[in-house]
Formats: sequence, structure tokens, C-alpha cells
Amino acid sequence: MTTTANPVAEEAPAQAALSEIQGGSERAVRLGIHDASRIEWIVSIPLPEHHGFGYVIEAELEVPTNAAARLTPWEQLQSFTRLAGPTAASTSDDSTVDALRRGAVSLTHMLERARDGFARHCKAAPQPAGAPLPGGHGFLTIWLDAALRAVQEAREKLTRPGAQDSPLIARERTLVDEFVSVRLLDMLGDSDRAARTLAGHASLAAASASVAQSLHDELAYRQMKGYLCPDARSAASLEQYLERAALLKKHFEEVLFLDRETEQLDERVQQWIAAFTALGAGVVVFTFQVALARGQDVQRLELSWGLLALALIAGLWYAARDRLKEFSKTWLTGKIHRFHAQRLTSCRIPARRRPTRDVVVRAKESCNQLVRTRPDPLNPEAGASLAVTLIQYVHRGQVLPQPALTASGVTTIRHIFRYDLSPLFPRLADEVKRVPVMDGSGRVEFAEAPRRYRVPVVVRVRFHRETFEERVTVVLDKGGLRRVEAGLQSEPAAE
Repeated sequence: MTTTANPVAEEAPAQAALSEIQGGSERAVRLGIHDASRIEWIVSIPLPEHHGFGYVIEAELEVPTNAAARLTPWEQLQSFTRLAGPTAASTSDDSTVDALRRGAVSLTHMLERARDGFARHCKAAPQPAGAPLPGGHGFLTIWLDAALRAVQEAREKLTRPGAQDSPLIARERTLVDEFVSVRLLDMLGDSDRAARTLAGHASLAAASASVAQSLHDELAYRQMKGYLCPDARSAASLEQYLERAALLKKHFEEVLFLDRETEQLDERVQQWIAAFTALGAGVVVFTFQVALARGQDVQRLELSWGLLALALIAGLWYAARDRLKEFSKTWLTGKIHRFHAQRLTSCRIPARRRPTRDVVVRAKESCNQLVRTRPDPLNPEAGASLAVTLIQYVHRGQVLPQPALTASGVTTIRHIFRYDLSPLFPRLADEVKRVPVMDGSGRVEFAEAPRRYRVPVVVRVRFHRETFEERVTVVLDKGGLRRVEAGLQSEPAAE
């Protein structure tokens, strides 16, 4: 008895996957490693339709006190704000450069969701390896099929020449096509890596074959279009491809970034304090000169006790001016940090998108580095403690409704923060210790063990009476950041 495939039954899961990658929800907090020296946390805030609302972002890092740098935390913090969306690709009738760029970026979000869905299904593959997958091999390939379908539809909408296209628009459509190709290859490469986690599983061959065929088809498409194709035999070709991919990413993602305007209150306070101390010193010196001139006229250079006292006050003021300035700065900035903020930030819509440059986000930010003591995790009851340096970042913001953005499909404001931990690296021990281990035969050997350090990181965001939190431990050594481990691990700060 032969079984006839039901096209309707096969189409339903594919359509469901396509719907998910087109409108999938976004995590409120994402935390990870950006590069060899910086951690990154991304916070997504929904864009209100009618009324603005407040939110709070808090981040905490614990670093070893003996390795902490004596720098202002602001020097190590980098932040951006961008729009997330729209969630659907633009049509070919959208004949503006920005509309085409936004549509291309929307497709990359779909590919990211397809990649995550494929990796999630690979991890969910049943064990043992011989067990069949629920729904057959389509359980895995459904995400690849949905991604390829989204790419085909986006190319049809965004790269098809329009009757009224100018040379600028025609050039942008070509860049969109190349950018889509690069991001599709990235997605397929990540999917191939995820498929290899099915080593020994019966579905590995089918999943790998689907990915390989998609890669072959896309590379052939690039050759037909005349786009740069990487060659494994040429290091220069690989470098050029990566450089081209980076330029394309910056070109398209720049369209979603908001203009950030920041005002550092610390600098304003320091300027006022410097002006006040200079004014005080000037008043005292001027008074002393006037008194001295009067003394010459009346008493023929005979200094009275009052004039000597005035000269003494002027000398003390001049000698202590730097200490007074530092004390005043510490006291005033402490009050400002406690009741106000260290920095004011406004995020505006770029003028090319909206000439009025409306404000989308207003925020007050603070970033401090403090030394705190923690109970010794080895024996907390004994009363021993360890000193750690705590870096605290607080962002209190308000997001305002923007009907024009909402109408274009934008649903989320995304804050991106990157904190540079490279000042720690020169102060970390880089020695590799020989650790005795026992092999399977009972023979003792020595293994080379590098010294690693752990930095707990907590990021949380609160809005709409809900709290979203992410906790990880960043593992690093003298060479840079190595990996992220889920959750916090309690460990004494390394010496």
C-alpha cells in the first residue's frame, strides 16, 4: 500500500514557521560576549502607541579588586539606541533608499529567528540517536525551508526593478540583493554548525544535505550575479569577503539607529566649581592688593595686624584652592548622583527620516565603581570576607509614543550596551600551572591548566510592572574573554 503525501498537511507547518520568523517576539534582555574584550547586553523596550511610560535598566558587574582599573566607568561603557523593525519587508513600490534598507534589515531578523528555531529543534532531537524525529526529517528542514522562502519573497519585493527607478535606487536594490545573500550564507553556516550537534543521529545526514544544497545554490547565485565569492585557497579572497560583509552590515543597519545626544553633568559641575574657586581666589587677592595700596598711602608701608591677617588668609586660600575644589566636586557630584544622575541622554529620530527630529527616549544615567566586601564562599560562617569591585550602571528612561514609527511597523526600541573589560587583562596572572592527573590506566601525569577568572554579570529591566532579568558568568583570562556560562557562580576573586 502506497502512502500519498498530503500537500496541505506539509504546507501547514511550513506556513507556521514562516509566520513565526516574520513576527516572532523578542527577548527583553540578552546578555553575551561581543568580542574578545567587551561584553554586551541588549534591552528591548516596546514602543507605546498612545501614552509614554517609564522603565529602568540596571546592570552590575563584579570584578577582582586587585585587577580593577582606576578609570571612570564611563570610559569603558559604549551605548547605542536603535529601532527594531519593521517586522515585514517593504514592497517594490517603496522607492526610497531608507525604505529598501529597512526592508533588508527586516529580512535579517527573520533569518536570525529561523537560525534560532533550527538550533532549538536540533537540541530537541530525541535520544537515543536511533529514535525517529517527530514529524520526520521535516522537523528540522522546516526552518530552512521557511528561511529560503522568506529570502525568495524579499528578493521579489525589494530587488525587482521599478519603472521609475533612478540610478541611486537601482544601485541600492543591487546592494540589498548582495546583503541578503551574505546574511543567508551566515544563517546557513550557523545551521550547519548546529546540525553537527546531531552527530550519530539518523537525521544528521538529511539536515546536513539540506544545508549543503542551500549553500551550493546560493554560491552559484552569487557567481551568476558577479558578487565576491570567497575562495578557501586564497587568504586575500577570504579577507575581502569578510570586509565586504562588514561594510554591507554597517550600511544597512545604520538606518535604524537613533541620534543620541548626551550631556555629562560631571563636567558641568567641575566647570562651575573651577569657576567658583578661581573667583574666590581672585576676590581675596584683589582685596589684599587694595589694602596694601591703602597701607602704602596712609602708613608709609607700615603693615597693620589686619593687613597681615588678610595676607595670611590670601595665602591659605591660594594654597588650599586645589583641595577645596576637589572636596567641593566630590560633595556636589555625590549629591547630584544621589538625587539626579551623572548623564542626561535624549534619543531622536534622524532628520533624514523625520525633519522635526522628535524625541523617542529621554533617560538619566549613572555609572559608578565601588568596593564592597562579600562573605568568603569557602566558609561564610567563619566571618572571613573578600573585597570585590562592583560596577553599577543605572538607566532610568521614558519612551514616548511616535505614531509615524508605529505606522511604519516599528514596535520596539533596542538599547545596546557594551562594556570594555580590557583594562583588567594586564593585571591578571597569566601563569599556566602543571596539575597532576591520573589517566585511565592509573598512571599519574601532569596537565597544563591555564588560570581563568570569573566575572558575575546581572542585567535587569523593569517596565509595565514586570521585571526581566539575565544572569551570567563571564569567563576570562589574560588573553581576553573566553565564554559565557549561564547563571552566577560564586567564587573568590582571584589573586
